[in-house]
Amino acid sequence: MMDWAKGYYRKQGPYDDLGKFVLPTGALHCILQNLDAVPHLCILSTVCHSLRRAASVTRPWKTVNGDQYGNLWGVFRLSGTRCADGHTLIAGLGADRLGRVLEMDLGGVSTVTDDTLAVIAEQCPLLHSLSLNCRVDVGPQVTDVGLEDVTACCPLLRSISLAWCTNVTDFTMQALARGCRDLEVVDISFCSKVTDEGLTEVLRDCDKLTSLRMESVDLVSEQGVVSVAQNCPRLKTLSLAGCVRGATTLSVIQIARECQLLTHMDLTGVAGIEDAAVWQLSRGCRWLQELLLAWCVQLSDHSFMQVAQNCPLLTRLSLRGCAKLSDSAVVQLAQNCCYLQDLDLRGCDKVSQGGMDALAVMIPSCIVHYLDKNFRK
Repeated sequence: MMDWAKGYYRKQGPYDDLGKFVLPTGALHCILQNLDAVPHLCILSTVCHSLRRAASVTRPWKTVNGDQYGNLWGVFRLSGTRCADGHTLIAGLGADRLGRVLEMDLGGVSTVTDDTLAVIAEQCPLLHSLSLNCRVDVGPQVTDVGLEDVTACCPLLRSISLAWCTNVTDFTMQALARGCRDLEVVDISFCSKVTDEGLTEVLRDCDKLTSLRMESVDLVSEQGVVSVAQNCPRLKTLSLAGCVRGATTLSVIQIARECQLLTHMDLTGVAGIEDAAVWQLSRGCRWLQELLLAWCVQLSDHSFMQVAQNCPLLTRLSLRGCAKLSDSAVVQLAQNCCYLQDLDLRGCDKVSQGGMDALAVMIPSCIVHYLDKNFRK
């Protein structure tokens, strides 16, 4: 029986020694699929020749008994790992591994430069998703030059995140519009040099956008947000948090009229939003599941009642700092939003124990964030 088993597993390439004596090849591959390419597969590659071969599989393959297994290097993620020299790491992986990478997240790399992006552009032609997300404590070092290389050489890009890349300008936005027309997800949060002109270029040419995050993009005006409404009817996620110039009552009303498929909307910190905007948003976007209105201080109880009546699918609602919220609106939310799982009421001093009791009785599974003013020092 042992001889038969060794002969059977010997056929299940691409592994041989380890597979035929220790684990079935498929079992080993299933284990490796649950590990991050960097650093785990890189570390395994140094253990022995057999694991080196196993951890270097870059193409989908099938065993003799019909089991199918994918590319181990399809996802390259460094978001939760601090890495000082990203350029040396990525360049050292080689074209064979990088050539099969579909998703790349460099949020944990502190030295992403234009040279790094040049390597990615040259060796990752199949790239579908790129996340830079440079941290504010490190500071971005990428510029339009490196991103132009990526947009020219990675036409299959579907998702790009440039949050905190403060050196990005309209030139990058125009390059995205020219080279990556199939973009579905774009994050330009805190890109303080992007203006209406660059944003409009992307919106006009990338007509498949479903997610747009542009938090605290200070140079985008009301007209820029209106152009979002005019060009992106498929949007499901939109974040305008901190966009005090662009997110006005008029522009949000336009969003509500044109982007009726929205499921996630973030208006955190937009203090100028008035009741009319939220009324229209609740009536036009009835599929909303997540609505963040923290510190929208001008909103009254009427807005929150409209949300309760027109958005029954809400699972997350943030009303932090909305000082005009009262028990009446909270009771309406408890009665109508039965799917609510997370509700932030911190800073809502008019909400009393009666409102909290209504939430506890009608939606007991909802997590409520609330600071009782009686416990303040």
